[in-house]
Parts: sequence; structure tokens; C-alpha cells
Amino acid sequence: MTAPLAPKRPQPPKSALHPHDDWKWLDNIEDPKTKSYLKAENAFYKKSMKPHAALQKTLFEELKERLAENDSSVPEQDGEYWYYVRFEEGQQYPIYCRKKGSLEAKEEVYFDHNVIAKKHSYCDIGFLDISPNHKVLAYAVDLEGSERYKVIIRDLETGKESDPEIDGISTCFEWKSNQSFYYIKLDEHDRPLEVMFRDLALKESQTIYLEKDTSYFLALDSSESEEYIFLGCNGYDANEVWYHRIADSGTDFTLFLSRDAEQEYELTHHGDHFLIVSNYNAVNYQIYKTPLQKIGIENWQEVQPYDPEILIESLNVFRDFWIITERYKALPRLKIVPLIGNQAPFWIDIPEEAYEINVAEGREYKADGFRFSYSSPRMPQSLYEFEVATKTRKFLKRRSIGSRPFSEDDYVVRRLWAPSRDGKQIPITLLHHKDTKLSAPLILHSYGSYGETVDVDYSNYRLALVDRGFVYAMAHIRGGMEMGRSWYLDGKLDRKWNTFNDYIDCADFLIKDGWTKEGQIIGEGSSAGGMLMGVVANERPELFLGIVASVPFVDVLNTMLDPELPLTTLEYKEWGNPNDPIVLERIKSYSPYDNVKAQDYPHMLVVAGLHDQRVLYWEAAKWVAKLRDLKTNDKTLLLKIEDDSGHSGASGRYDSLKETAEELAFMVMLKEKFIDPVKG
Repeated sequence: MTAPLAPKRPQPPKSALHPHDDWKWLDNIEDPKTKSYLKAENAFYKKSMKPHAALQKTLFEELKERLAENDSSVPEQDGEYWYYVRFEEGQQYPIYCRKKGSLEAKEEVYFDHNVIAKKHSYCDIGFLDISPNHKVLAYAVDLEGSERYKVIIRDLETGKESDPEIDGISTCFEWKSNQSFYYIKLDEHDRPLEVMFRDLALKESQTIYLEKDTSYFLALDSSESEEYIFLGCNGYDANEVWYHRIADSGTDFTLFLSRDAEQEYELTHHGDHFLIVSNYNAVNYQIYKTPLQKIGIENWQEVQPYDPEILIESLNVFRDFWIITERYKALPRLKIVPLIGNQAPFWIDIPEEAYEINVAEGREYKADGFRFSYSSPRMPQSLYEFEVATKTRKFLKRRSIGSRPFSEDDYVVRRLWAPSRDGKQIPITLLHHKDTKLSAPLILHSYGSYGETVDVDYSNYRLALVDRGFVYAMAHIRGGMEMGRSWYLDGKLDRKWNTFNDYIDCADFLIKDGWTKEGQIIGEGSSAGGMLMGVVANERPELFLGIVASVPFVDVLNTMLDPELPLTTLEYKEWGNPNDPIVLERIKSYSPYDNVKAQDYPHMLVVAGLHDQRVLYWEAAKWVAKLRDLKTNDKTLLLKIEDDSGHSGASGRYDSLKETAEELAFMVMLKEKFIDPVKG
């Protein structure tokens, strides 16, 4: 079976700014020729991978063995109830349960995701939110992957459900009372721009706030004290927060600090004060407090002094202590600030070269302690209870790793530092089996955008690769925030090329340092990380044996020239507005689709979701079509379009494992076919 070729169908550019585009016609899903082409690509993918069906099955079964098919979370108390989540063998989705009074009480299943999903190929639950009196459940469901949710209300005493005809909403939801709530409505372009209030006794919702600037998106949150609801108007380099006191009779919000202050800040509440995490005169953020009745910036009092070496990532507030999540030298740490007694602030020690540590959500505000989870690339996640007054931790549970034999001592985690071409030191996290010899085939994963950090936690996906002789490397390149907010600022807008150069410099370093060889690297990235894959494949194809790009953002210029797409105007602050000629040329210099050229390319697997509203399917389709037309070698190029999912892939856990097994099979196949025979 020969690879499908999408014909060129030249169309006049939409404007003088738009580049010539021979495959623009693929953005019309209603065109029978588009449907035919996508169908042909899927058929070609299946045909090409059919010889490796046994490998896919082996990998799927292995992933299942690493999965705890019957599992349950550690119960968490909320009022009179103990809440927990459990899974049953053979079921795709979680079951949400509670017990009243004690853990010995009879179990109540208050929501079974499997029942909702049984008639659908895709079913994502955006949120489950129980009313303050624990008698009413609100949940949001998306049945196609478009991230447009519908709210359904369930009476937990009778089991009766009512559909208040609220559709097309985001995943933000907050109860004001036992019968009223706030939510955020999406506009016709799927942008969260309207805050609504609904009293279940009334038939209509009320608009509370409408955001007119489409470079800002709205979000709702509540304080740990459960006294305030916060409305965030969020851009990429400034935001503003509005607050509403839940006990007040009205429904309106009060502005805390305008976006005109050009700050990025978060707001929460503690006692008689608001607490503010802000980058005001502090690129890596610092913490302030101000009296509830004196919110002007002139009243702010410093709580956590600014340290240019330490990034403040988040603040968790309890009545008697605070937890500050910091990041220092690309590693997270928890700083505990006691508020009673004479205890000085202290940190929780983690004895690993690279790890993840997170404060567990759901703890009661008045609790004496908190829960945190910890994992590393070689250690499954463990949950601990920490008592602040005594500084003691109690082990609660380790993530179950299924029936497959496992020992963390079989694996090695390293933190390396790669020199960049402009003198920066780029952190790299490495995972490999203790028996793997150097100059091994290597997976190089990265992201490098939006200030997102690459997680270095435990992953069955990674173990399946390192058990087969791969070294798995995670490059913490600029554009992320692993080394502080300056690391992010140095990888966006007019400094975006630093992101791509850092990744290439990491690859060159790993080759020079003897971890792998040129032509033995498989690059891996999704979304903006898929864009990264597209750039480096254009720039340095000889480095790679293969490329795996999932939901790749590769048609950057055309996307940023279309203000009607959901994310475009918001993301002017990330990529720039190409209506500016200087920005246009900058984006054009790296946009993967626009820079495909007549040259040899590595083996490539490209995955897209038909219902993806973040990165639309046609970006991947056009990119593959152009690659097929211009590439000068016969290496494998596959496009897989997921018909029943969106940006995040399958919703069910077994379906998700099947998707993962397919990507793993592609990478393992490349190693077995092109590296192992040479070494043998």
C-alpha cells in the first residue's frame, strides 16, 4: 500500500499577510475530499503498523500489568463525610464514593463515571462539585472531546437528575449556596468570556461579568477558607482578580487590582487579610498580605521576600500554617510557614536528584496537617500525612504498580546540565535501566512554552521504554519555567528561537557526552512540544532516528493570523501578533509547516484529534501532506487521526493505554529495526 498523497489545490491567499498554501483545503472537514484523505491516512497508518500488531498487544498488556485495575484513593474527610475514588477491573472510568460519619459506615456511590460513559466512545467529566450541605452534585460532561461541557444537577438523596439547560461551558464552577452557583460560558469561538450565576429555583441564568478583551480568558476559584470566590481575568503577562464574599446577599464581584497594573498575581484569603502572590518588582514572584478593607497596593505588606534564585509556584493556605511551593535549580520544594507557636519556617527534604512533590488537595482548612505526594522517575508516587507541629510524616499509600515485577533499584535517575550556545546551563533529567550501556538509543522529550514545567514523576510509559534499552531524557529548555520566570521570558516572543536552540544543544550534548549517537535519538513532544518537534526536524533532521509529534501546533503563522480561532487573540502575548510585520517574519522563520523543505527527514509519527479545539486536526494533516510532497527519502511518515477524541486523547483508561501502546510500538519498532541489527 502506497502512502496517500494529498493533491495541491492552490487558492488565493486570504490576505497579503497569509503565505501561499497548497493544502489549505484540508481545513474544510465538510469537503468530501478532506474526509477521503484523512480516511486514507488512517488506513495507511493501520496497514503500516499491522506487522507490529503483536508488539502493540505486548505493550498494551504490559501497561495493563503495571496498572492497578482494582484500586482506591485514601479517603479524605470533608464535614461529616469521607470521600474517595476507586476503580474496578475491566471498568474504563473511576467510581466516586463516600461514607458518612466514619470509614466503617456503608459505602455510597454518588457518581459512577462508567454509567454515564457506557453508550459513548468518549466521555470526559470536567468537574464534580458537591454543594456545601453535601446534598446536591453538579457535574459537567463532554461527549466528543471538544471541551464544551454541559452541566447536570443530581439530588444525592433521591438520585434524580435535572438538566438546567446549561451547555457550552468551561470546567470552572463554584457553589454560592446549596441551590445556586457560578459558572463560565464559552462564546461561539469556545472562549471562556462570560461569568454566569444560576439559582436553581429560577429558569434563567444571569450574566455577572462579560469580558470584551479576547486576549483575556476567565476562570473561577475559591479560597481555602471557603469564604470567598475569585474571578480571574487571565492574560499571559498580566491579569486581574475580582472577589466575592460568599456570605454576602448579592452576586456581584469587586475588583482587587486592575490589569492596568501590569502584574501577574494570584489572590487568596486568610483571616483578616488577603494574600497576594505577585510579580510586582519581583520577576520570580513574592508574597504580600493586605487587610480586607485596605486592598490598595500602598497597603501591601511583604510576607515572603523576593529571591531571584527561587520561583514561587503556589501558596496553599491553612488556618494555622501556609505551604509555599518553590522551585530552586529546576527542582520543586515545599516551604512550611507555621503561624502559631514559635516554629520557624522549614522545608521538607527529598533525597533524590530529580523528583516531583505536590500538596494534595481537599484537606480541611482547620486541619493540623496536610498531605503531600512525592515521586521520581524511578519511584512510584507515595502519599504522606504531615503534621506541622511535630514535623513528622506518616506514610499513607504508595501508588500501586500492578502485578508486573518492579524494583526501583533497577533504575538510575540523573540530573545533567547541558551548555547552550549562548552560555546558559540547561537542566536535563535522565532515566535509564542500571544495565543499559552508554551510546544507547535515546528518547528526548520536551515542551518549552507557556511557562509549563516538564514533570519528572513516575511513568509506566517511560519504564516500558527504558526496560527495552532506551535512555529517556527530559530537556528543561527555555520557554518553560523550571529555572524561574526569566527562563520562560527567554523562550517566548522575540526570544522564541532559544527554545529550539536549547533542545538542539541538549541533543548535541547528550551525543558528545556519550549517552547516545547521532541518528539514534527519537524526539517526542505534544501540542507546543509538537511544534518544537517540527522545528528541530526541519533544522537538524540528521540528529534523529524518529520523531513522535502528538496534536502538534505546526501551522503557527496561519493559526495566529486567524483571530476567530479559540486561542489566537489570547496567545498574541505568547507568540506575537503577526499583523506586525516584524512579528510576521519572526513567526515565519520557525513555523514548521512553512519551513518544510526538500531534504531527508527522520521516521515520523504524527497524531491528531478530529475534535481538538486547541490544535485543530488540519495542522497535522497539512504538515504531513507537505512533508510527503517535499521529503527526499523513503523513511516512514505516518498520520493517525483519532476520530473520537480531542486534545487530550482517549477518555477511558484502557482506551488511553491502547493509544499509548501504539506510540510505544512505533518507537520500539524503530529501535528493533534500525539500531539493534547494527549492534548485533
